[in-house]
Amino acid sequence: MKKRAYVFINVSAGKLDMVLRTLSGMPQVISAEGVSGHCDVIAVVGAGNLESLQDTILSTIRGVDGIQSTETVIVMVPQPDTWTPDELDNYIDGCNKDELTVIKVLAEKGRGMMIQELIDSVAEELGDDEYDIHSLTVTLALMTRRADSEYRRENLVAFDEDMGYFLNEQYLDLIGASLTR
Repeated sequence: MKKRAYVFINVSAGKLDMVLRTLSGMPQVISAEGVSGHCDVIAVVGAGNLESLQDTILSTIRGVDGIQSTETVIVMVPQPDTWTPDELDNYIDGCNKDELTVIKVLAEKGRGMMIQELIDSVAEELGDDEYDIHSLTVTLALMTRRADSEYRRENLVAFDEDMGYFLNEQYLDLIGASLTR
């Protein structure tokens, strides 16, 4: 989602829970939380372009039962999603054994790895015969969630149907430096 906006929402009495649940179920709503202050809810809304963002806010959000009024602030200059060397060092320092092993295996291979090849390599490196697709999925989900929630940065591991899993090429040198320090 390239365009984002903060929508400040005033809600009718007794409708807060219903409005929050409705907004949270919308794919365009990144988050919706009840707040104190001059509004009742702040929703973060995303879309691929400004026109879609506007349509989402005007036709979808404003149409939710219980919403009295909205005020929208469009993000003009978003927070960068690229990693700095210090952030990357901190992220890697915070990796658990499985996460660190996935990063190391992908860095050592220096190319994309299909799912089973990655599972086998990580299992061998960990000495864990029970490491499987579920283990890999959990590991990658934790890595993605931590990159997004703690750092608000893009994931270091990417996936392509033809190439498999690979490290984000933009960070290969930084990852290598972090792993060898």
